[in-house]
Amino acid sequence: MDLFFTFNVSPELLNKCREITGLNPVVNRDAGGEIQIVSTKYKITDNTKLIQSIYASLDSLGLKAVPPGVTVCKNSGAFSASAAEHVFAMILTASKKIIDLNNKTHHKLFKKEPVDTLNGKKLGIIGYGALGRNIAQIAKAFNMSVIAYTRTQRDDPNVDQFVVSIARLISLSDIIVITLPLTNKTRGIINADALNMFTGKLIVNIARGEIVNKNDMLFYLKRFPEKFYLSDVWWNEPVISEEVPPNVILTPHVADGDPQDFDRAVIQACENVKKFIDGRAENVVDPAEYY
Repeated sequence: MDLFFTFNVSPELLNKCREITGLNPVVNRDAGGEIQIVSTKYKITDNTKLIQSIYASLDSLGLKAVPPGVTVCKNSGAFSASAAEHVFAMILTASKKIIDLNNKTHHKLFKKEPVDTLNGKKLGIIGYGALGRNIAQIAKAFNMSVIAYTRTQRDDPNVDQFVVSIARLISLSDIIVITLPLTNKTRGIINADALNMFTGKLIVNIARGEIVNKNDMLFYLKRFPEKFYLSDVWWNEPVISEEVPPNVILTPHVADGDPQDFDRAVIQACENVKKFIDGRAENVVDPAEYY
């Protein structure tokens, strides 16, 4: 079988992929092939059998072009450790007023103010895959209570309560974290109705901007200036056409920016290619969910 990478990969990673898969991997941005490990693009040919993403999210791939009979796999858990760290970096920044207090002390105003603690807070995780599990594990170290929403519940020592609806999770949580993939079912799912159920203070989006209804969120933040939207993603990124409200902490999609995580994601993708060859591929998706 042919194995193509549609993005640049170091010779060392290619060698590791060769050892894992037993195939001869090459980097070719334009050619299709039987098996393709992809980041942002792919090419369907008559003999294409597998499209394996290095990312857990597939919304940017344009999967409508994938014909029946071609297997598509996401890379669940890729970059989840770094992304979970980023979630808590943002939560702690807001809870401890790091930006505001730093600005004041730089202007020679050394004055104590009350700050929030995470201890005992209820953290709601919307979408409980590998990233959600990493977030929950860190949350327990802060003695937080974890509430999770997922389509596939299973026993987890870090979850205090699974709920059957996003609405229920939002109504119970002090802080919510959005980790859902962007699909035709999740686009705009965090809207005015959902936001009006939230009595907590912090909403974190580590997934995709479009999961949140833009107009509803911006209006909500204007109504409640004491609440914060903490996000590593934005609508129509990288363009920011709206004025960013003062109660937003925004980073430019850097939660997956660790080069070592990238290498690990490539290796994990190669491992799933091997599983596909052996007839036991994991994380297979239905392309129709993404258009």
